Amino acid sequence: MGTRAVLVLLFFLSVGRSDRSLRSVFGAIFVPGTQFGQSENSVADEAPNVPPMAYSVTEKEFTALRIEYIKNQILKKLRLKEKPTVAIAELPKPVKEYDNLIPDHDDNLHSGYSEDFYGKTTQAIIFPYEDEARCLRKIRFPSVCVPFEMPTDIHSTDVSTAELWFHKEPDNLDSHNQTFVVSEVAHWDTNKSFQKTKPIAIQETSLTEGWLKVDVTYVVKNWLDYQDSPTHAISVACKTCGMDKNQSPISFSSELKPFLVVYTHSQQRRSLHRRPKRQTKCSAGRNECCRESFYVSFADIGWDDWIISPEGYDAYFCKGSCVTASALTLSATQHNSILQKVMYGQNKNRGSRPELTPCCAATQFQPLQLVYMDNNRTLMTKVLSNMIVESCGCW
Repeated sequence: MGTRAVLVLLFFLSVGRSDRSLRSVFGAIFVPGTQFGQSENSVADEAPNVPPMAYSVTEKEFTALRIEYIKNQILKKLRLKEKPTVAIAELPKPVKEYDNLIPDHDDNLHSGYSEDFYGKTTQAIIFPYEDEARCLRKIRFPSVCVPFEMPTDIHSTDVSTAELWFHKEPDNLDSHNQTFVVSEVAHWDTNKSFQKTKPIAIQETSLTEGWLKVDVTYVVKNWLDYQDSPTHAISVACKTCGMDKNQSPISFSSELKPFLVVYTHSQQRRSLHRRPKRQTKCSAGRNECCRESFYVSFADIGWDDWIISPEGYDAYFCKGSCVTASALTLSATQHNSILQKVMYGQNKNRGSRPELTPCCAATQFQPLQLVYMDNNRTLMTKVLSNMIVESCGCW
């Protein structure tokens, strides 16, 4: 990227989170090949005495600017300074195969899904932070201790349900039903010298081998309510298994490892009925303000090593002229009218003062649903507001 484009990018990134900056960047404040700082409809077009600025932005540089701005917005909305330095490990089979565990990109997310700048967590899949924790326990039955590190941006009031998934290993007594006892591993004292287990659930199964899930909503909410430490553990014991008591009754292989799924109330906030909005799409030979496609591939920008879904998305941007009558009929031009009234009052004799010319920019946005792996081995699903231009107009 050239020096001039870098300067423009630094300007955009310094603008921060304001709605004005969003509309300006996703719209065509200045078009490729024109002088920087001058829009297609700028006052400078009608003022020949104003000297033009000495540099311009090419189409290639402008595309790079848009991509860098989008990358910057995603990181900021995820509260990240840089992309996580993790590679997507082999995910357990239910996570890969069940649609409800990795949600598809939802085109029907309501545009008012969240007005917060930062991403809203809708789901978290938490993997054990080590293969197996060594809990201090009296071994009476085949059992295992599974440690988890809870996300810091989920509060107990956000949680709707939480489930523990684990894969049962085959046992020589599987001809009869097997009984699993799932317990929270806690301590009697603040120094964590004296360990105790508190039963969460008793699960009876006729499965020889396969996945079981247990509701652990109550204990997860407690963990998030009283977080003296982000790390917690759950014990899974098989009271009826005939295997050696030092063996684990559940699998820890890469595709069969246990995990927690935490669903939040935000997940249910979907728009069931959306009125179709009028969208003016750009086409060949069209000069009026319109919405242009701008697809961002996460593989192309080197982010497919931590973003799982979607593979990419169409961010769109606005471009075109706002000087024609047809363009102005599509716009929210009352903003321009009100601003002129404030500036000029009732004085109709404006003399040589320039007219305020509307600029083609985004008028409505849609959120983006993102599934990614963070540094704490947690698969997060978040909704990021204002990431997709839904409609354009003259402002």
